Amino acid sequence: MQQIHPIHLGARGPEVANLHRGLLFIFFHESGVSHATRKALRDRLLPHVLHETYGEATAELVGIWQNQLKNWPNYFHPLPRDLADKIRTTFSPTTATGRGNGDVDEITAEALNWFIRTLGGR
Repeated sequence: MQQIHPIHLGARGPEVANLHRGLLFIFFHESGVSHATRKALRDRLLPHVLHETYGEATAELVGIWQNQLKNWPNYFHPLPRDLADKIRTTFSPTTATGRGNGDVDEITAEALNWFIRTLGGR
């Protein structure tokens, strides 16, 4: 898995495949996620993985993860202070969905890369 870079809805190709690998790595290595939830997330993402597309399912999963970042628990792997400050001032999940915007911007990419490293992915 390579470093994740900013990438957006509608993108296709190897950069999207790399994002999918990163998301799946997180979902399968993050503690506290049930087997059933892992399977549901994988199954939801599978059509995008097969076609290397950044569609609605990918954006939905990124948005869920952005919401987790915004509400990061203090007892979990502590976010680096500079990253926590960026997240606090930038992310604002919508109240209707409880998710972020699903776009992998600079801060989201930085956070994904940090967490993958924290979980031992690189």
